[in-house]
Amino acid sequence: MRPDLVMITQAVDEEDPVLGFTPGWINALARHVGRLSVYCLRKGKCDLPENVSLHVLGEGRLRRLCRLRKGLNSDLKLMNVRAVFAHMCPKYAVAAGRILRGNVPIILWYAQWASSRWLTAAHRISHVVLTPVEESCPIRSEKVRVVGHGIDTEKFKPIAGKPRNGVVVLSAGRMAREKRYDVLIEAVATTRKEWSHGDITLRILGSPCVERDHQYLSQLQRLVREKNLENVVEFRSAVPYTRVQEEYAACDVFVSTHVRHSLDKAPLEAMACGKIVLTTNQSFLPVLREYSDALIVNDAHPGELATRIIQVARMQPSEQEKLGLALRQTVVRDHSLDRLMEKVAEIISGL
Repeated sequence: MRPDLVMITQAVDEEDPVLGFTPGWINALARHVGRLSVYCLRKGKCDLPENVSLHVLGEGRLRRLCRLRKGLNSDLKLMNVRAVFAHMCPKYAVAAGRILRGNVPIILWYAQWASSRWLTAAHRISHVVLTPVEESCPIRSEKVRVVGHGIDTEKFKPIAGKPRNGVVVLSAGRMAREKRYDVLIEAVATTRKEWSHGDITLRILGSPCVERDHQYLSQLQRLVREKNLENVVEFRSAVPYTRVQEEYAACDVFVSTHVRHSLDKAPLEAMACGKIVLTTNQSFLPVLREYSDALIVNDAHPGELATRIIQVARMQPSEQEKLGLALRQTVVRDHSLDRLMEKVAEIISGL
């Protein structure tokens, strides 16, 4: 008999630009369990299987805790709950641990370099902490297990892309200073001086969230004007998660200049779509392996990044396709959603 499971997550909404992957995770996990009871803070568009029950905790700290307590106590009576899977919710992992009083194991998923007192507390009460790569979790202990990312390789796959009429460089993510889009803009400005065999277009896909993000966007727009790149750089708002694969299909190379030292999902999604990825993130060394010398920019200086972009632009379409498919196989082998959920199911069975 398959075990029953409780999952706690932030949002269940396939249209959400950041958290839209969550319904896919729920569907994949549901194939490995008997019944799955999911608690979230917010619900949007989603299509979930029959063995999944979805509970919205809503607004208000006290109200959320009361609803979680009532729901978990009901689950314990009606289900054979083997574990609680807390996805990026250290605070609610702690709350669940206190409600269940150690009677049900807690599995925490955490994929962020920043630490917090809630993460410390959640690590203490959790039986297992899952993370994509070692750098994605700031805590080192025997509880932490590296299991890879969960990329939906059926959603993100090579499809008929753009016609060969210039080189399109794509970067995606929150419009935040940590993304270092200014370095990328400087690099593209350099390519315009050194590449005369066709147009190079830069598309930056992402939206500001807080005031400092809006200030950063204004700074980038000034930089574009100073470099006379108004017809080269396109700023696009974040698109619903259901459409993001279309953006990958329309580019030639995906570039990530993110400063953090953990494995971002966006480059992996682009790789799954068969796209070449350039990154300044050293955490991609074990992912890119034999291609790391060509695809990881050791120095974030715009000149070196420009050189790598031009190298991709010079490749024949067949060469780009061959490299892109090799990168996709890396994601399928080590970071696919199905493989991740198989590992989660194995861990649950071993508790």
